[in-house]
Amino acid sequence: MTRHVIDPGLLRAGREAARRLQRNGMQPKGRVRLPAITQVEVSSLSGVLGARWRAPQAGLDATIDLAALDRALRESWYGCTLLDLAAAVNGKPLVDAAARRHAAAASRQDGWVALRGHRAVEREPPLAAWLDRERATGAALRAGEDDPFRLLRAALELVCVLPADPPMSLARFATAHCGGDPHALDSDQPLDAVLRRALAQMDGDAAPPPGAAARRERYEGWGLSCDELSATVLCCGLLPPGPSPLAQSLRIAAASGEPRVLTLRELGAATSLACGPLAFTCENPDVIAAVAEALGPACPPLICSEGWPSTACLRLLRALCAGGARIVHHGDMDPDGIRIVDHLLTVTGGSPWRMTAADHARHASGGVVMAQGPPIVVRDPRLKEVAEAVGTRGRLVREEQMVDVLLDDLIEAQSASAMTG
Repeated sequence: MTRHVIDPGLLRAGREAARRLQRNGMQPKGRVRLPAITQVEVSSLSGVLGARWRAPQAGLDATIDLAALDRALRESWYGCTLLDLAAAVNGKPLVDAAARRHAAAASRQDGWVALRGHRAVEREPPLAAWLDRERATGAALRAGEDDPFRLLRAALELVCVLPADPPMSLARFATAHCGGDPHALDSDQPLDAVLRRALAQMDGDAAPPPGAAARRERYEGWGLSCDELSATVLCCGLLPPGPSPLAQSLRIAAASGEPRVLTLRELGAATSLACGPLAFTCENPDVIAAVAEALGPACPPLICSEGWPSTACLRLLRALCAGGARIVHHGDMDPDGIRIVDHLLTVTGGSPWRMTAADHARHASGGVVMAQGPPIVVRDPRLKEVAEAVGTRGRLVREEQMVDVLLDDLIEAQSASAMTG
C-alpha cells in the first residue's frame, strides 16, 4: 500500500496504529481511540471492518480494536496488514521501539562489562565504585555523544599512565595521551570532569569539592600541574651542592634558617638533589614554622606537602630520592592525612614517621572527635594499624598536637648527621 492510494478515511486510524505498533513490538494488539470521528472515517472503517465494528455516529469518540482491523484489512480488497497501512501512513518503515530499547540495553550492558574488565580497574579496584556511580548518574554517557562510553574509556586509559612520572604540566600530559590535543583536559572539557571524578575515587574522596583550587590540588596529587608557577612546595634545610641557581638559593635559605618556597618551574631541571641520607616530610606549614623557629640553620631537610602534595612537591621528593635520601613521612592522623602519607610512600618508597597506632593512642585524648565515615583504605601495610585506630577510637590527631615530638626527632637526626659528618 502506498500513501497516494490510501483511503483518506483510514489516515487517522493508520497514524494511531503506527504509534501503538511501535510501542508494543509491532503486534496488532489493544485498541486506539479516535476522538470526534468524522463521517468519512465512519464510512471507510465500516467498509473495512463491517460487522466487526459497531459504527458510532459522526462527531462522537470511537475506539478500534487493532487485531480486528488487521484481520479485516487482510481480507479486504486492500489485501494488506495493519503494519502495511501504518507504515504507508507514516511515510517510512516503522521502528520497533521495544526491540530498539532492548538492543540498546544489551549494548549498554556489554559496554559496562567491558569497562569493568579494563586493566585500570584491575589495577585500581576502587574504580569499580566509580563506574557504579557513573552508571547511576549517567553524566559521562550523556556527554559521550555518539559513543556513550568514549569518555569513560578515555579516563581509564589516562588512569593507566598516572601518576605522571616525571611530573609534567596538564597541557603536556594531554598532548602526549589525548591524541595530541593539549586542551583535552581543559576545565571546560567533559573529559576533565570525568577523569577528576575517577581520581577522586582513588583518593578516597567520594564527594570531591568543586572549584579551581580543588581541581588544581587533585591534578597536582597525580603529578600534573595546571601551570608551572602556581604549583609550589615549601621546604627548609636543603643544602644541595653545585653551582646551579636552585642549589645556591637553597643553601642561602638553609644557612639563614629560613623556609623556602620553590615553584615547579624552578625544579624543572632538578632530577637529582644530594641533600643528605635522610629527609623528612610533614603536612602542615605550622610544623615548618615551628621547626625553623626552634632549629634555624640546624634544621635537617624538611619538606611540607601542604595537604595533598603538589606537582612541585612530588618533583622535589623524587629529586631527593635520586640524590640518595631516604624520606620519612608524617601527616595528620585523620582520613586525608593517612591517605596523603600512603600516597607519598608509594611515590618515594620511604617510611612512615610517627604514624603508628601507638603514636595515635598517645595523643588521641586531645584530638577532635571524628564523624563516623567509611573505613580508611590504604595500600601500605605499615599504615593499616593507624588507619584502623583512627576509625576505632573516632579521634583525629593533628600534626600541631605532635610538634614537640617531631621537633625532638629532627634534633636527634641533626645531631646524628653532625656526628657522622
